[in-house]
Amino acid sequence: MKLNTAGTPDAFQSTLFMSDYQNPIKADDVRRICSDNGLNISDAQWQLLEKWAALLLEVNQKVNLISRKETDFLWEKQILPCLSLLIFRKFSAAVDVCDFGTGGGLPGTILAIVRPDLRLTLLDSRQKKIEVVKKMIETLKLSNVQTVLGRGEELGKRRPWRQRFQYVTARAVAPLIDLVRWTADLRKPESVLHVYKGGEIKDEVFALSKKISGIRVHKSLVVLKGYPKFAENQKYLISIEFSSK
Repeated sequence: MKLNTAGTPDAFQSTLFMSDYQNPIKADDVRRICSDNGLNISDAQWQLLEKWAALLLEVNQKVNLISRKETDFLWEKQILPCLSLLIFRKFSAAVDVCDFGTGGGLPGTILAIVRPDLRLTLLDSRQKKIEVVKKMIETLKLSNVQTVLGRGEELGKRRPWRQRFQYVTARAVAPLIDLVRWTADLRKPESVLHVYKGGEIKDEVFALSKKISGIRVHKSLVVLKGYPKFAENQKYLISIEFSSK
């Protein structure tokens, strides 16, 4: 299993998006940042992303999927970090991916749109959120994604979920050591857990390495060409690689 864990992209001449989280960058800016960093999204896929974003904001007025204080920053604080996963990491084609604690469908729905070859399972224990995420998926007519209500540590003990997923994603829902334990029965013996986290994570990574054997931990500061804000705010992508050997 290959991980794209290369270092910071090469320097280049480009527009620099210096958002201070007071003047949010727009959808077109996010698409340009993705393109500048090697992630090309087709027009059809981008239209689906924009439709999903509008739908999420509409639903969010009734069900709190993301913080209502940050809806103006949806593209910058929610969508761009999810797309960064596809910039910094490689996913094998036609495999099962579990979005653990999906909340509003992040990053699972975005992965399903941009990588239609993947089979996404969006997992969450909160019924209200899963119900509205399911309705949004149906509205978008996405055929490669499903929602599941339940707790991962319980679902993983029975079919069809036991050791099903080659990749699991999560967005800072808990300490790394807990995420590893909660997803243990969901993951294949040869698998990768991708976690998006912010702040100082050195102690977490050290504690994980001490308590869990047979793993490799890859830590990438999210440095994007033309957009330094994630790096300035210590946003990391942590990939934990598990092996049966």
